[in-house]
Amino acid sequence: MVLVDEEYNCAGCGCCESLCPASAIKMKENEKGFLYPVINEKYCTNCGICKKNCPNIMHINEENNELKIYAMKNFDESIRESSSSGGFFYNYAKLVLDLGGTVYGAAFNFFNEVEHIRITELDDLKKLQGSKYVQSKINNSYIDVKKDLESDRFVLFSGTPCQVEGLKFFLNKKKTSMEKLYTCDIICHGVPSPKIFNDYLSELEKQYDSKVKCINFRHKENDYTQNIKITFENGETYLSNYFKDDKFYKLFLDNVILRDSCYECKYANFNRVGDISLGDFWGIEKSIHNFDDKKGVSLVLVNTQKGKDVFKKLKDDFDYIETNKENCIQDNLVHPQSKGSDYESFWKEYLNN
Repeated sequence: MVLVDEEYNCAGCGCCESLCPASAIKMKENEKGFLYPVINEKYCTNCGICKKNCPNIMHINEENNELKIYAMKNFDESIRESSSSGGFFYNYAKLVLDLGGTVYGAAFNFFNEVEHIRITELDDLKKLQGSKYVQSKINNSYIDVKKDLESDRFVLFSGTPCQVEGLKFFLNKKKTSMEKLYTCDIICHGVPSPKIFNDYLSELEKQYDSKVKCINFRHKENDYTQNIKITFENGETYLSNYFKDDKFYKLFLDNVILRDSCYECKYANFNRVGDISLGDFWGIEKSIHNFDDKKGVSLVLVNTQKGKDVFKKLKDDFDYIETNKENCIQDNLVHPQSKGSDYESFWKEYLNN
């Protein structure tokens, strides 16, 4: 059975692996470092469940008639300082944790790989804060979310839109009630190769003669929120503004190392799949004057009735302004990223040498 005929037809959400009743599907890295489903024909029964429940195949763009849009800044400066933008996710997650719920999101593991984890304690929330510009491994998160919901717990699941929809397809097929499920999708530029990121870290470790201890893609320094800061076990620090000379950021933002499906992304629009969508409010200084203080502003899209309920409970913790689509237009809400001009030459050189 062929599940993925072309690599751009798979977003790597992992729904197929979690759903396969014969455990015949495993997500494995391709030569570029991205995870794709590999079917073991020995165990495959050709039931078709994987294809019938693939978000990338079955996704339908439904017009979002509930949409409300806000620019938001957390009143708690310490929370905003430790966040990528305005600090909305922290309060969203805390709301669910305070209800005795669980929160799922992307975190760095011991090997500096990005994977989805489950937390139940507020002290662990810092692991999920901040941007991770690498595609995360879902592992057993969908299955664990199902168990939590069946145990009558509130759940917040945060991820890329394809991961959020992957979870919904999984739960729908498993006939699991989503009444207590809350979702948050990020306004995604596209996910770069974990393999390239690993090579990047290895090069820095050689340069600094030490292992990486901590990674912050969005370190806030000198009123700027796009610094990458990496600290090493020997106490040294690498700090770079991505506009200047950081190799990984350049490849990422030049759209050279994104997953193939990102160039065909079906979620790069205002028809979101999460209850709430979060991103940076790029260009706010032009559209909403005197609100940006250079410490980070969240662009918050409230997409569903659940999202509206969350917003009502959290709004008093924020300085916010309601706005509209025209004031928050950015590429990732209009169309997918286009392949960079150096895409083909880079990968040819990288894979050969």
